[in-house]
Amino acid sequence: MRSTIINKKKICISCGVLDYHFSKKMCKQCATVKSTSKRVEKYEEQQHDESVSHLVEDLDSVFSQYIRCKYANKDGMVACYTSGKLMRWQDAQCGHFISRKNYATRWLPQNCRPQSEYDNCFLSGNIDVYRSKLEEEEPGIVEYLQEEARQISKPTRDELKSLIIEYRHKLNLVKKKFEK
Repeated sequence: MRSTIINKKKICISCGVLDYHFSKKMCKQCATVKSTSKRVEKYEEQQHDESVSHLVEDLDSVFSQYIRCKYANKDGMVACYTSGKLMRWQDAQCGHFISRKNYATRWLPQNCRPQSEYDNCFLSGNIDVYRSKLEEEEPGIVEYLQEEARQISKPTRDELKSLIIEYRHKLNLVKKKFEK
């Protein structure tokens, strides 16, 4: 049986040309252009988000190296902040008192110290020892860090780039002690 629906040419809402409607009261050409532009916008947003995540990864890497090198001796050996175990700075990890989930304190040097993999990963940072050592080192720092952690922070791309530049420079300065 044949369909009784008869298509009529109508004016496209996008370009104003008299043609058959293809989608959402638009001709085929306008509908294709619109859907393509939506896909392109969505792709560009993903690229923007990915680049921010790449900047965060880069900053994490540079900052971690900076913290581990800063506390290392001239031979490149560093002690775990919570257990005291001696290791090469390359084998240490950058331990955080306040979790890395919190951007406000993620790249604060006062919040970070070198730790062994065991203490940082398997003991979840050994936080009780970490807290007491931080407080012993600098009274009031724990309260300060906890207060900072309550701040909501989402760094922009420019802020991340400037932090990367800053910590790369600091890392290069700190690494000079190994060259002697």
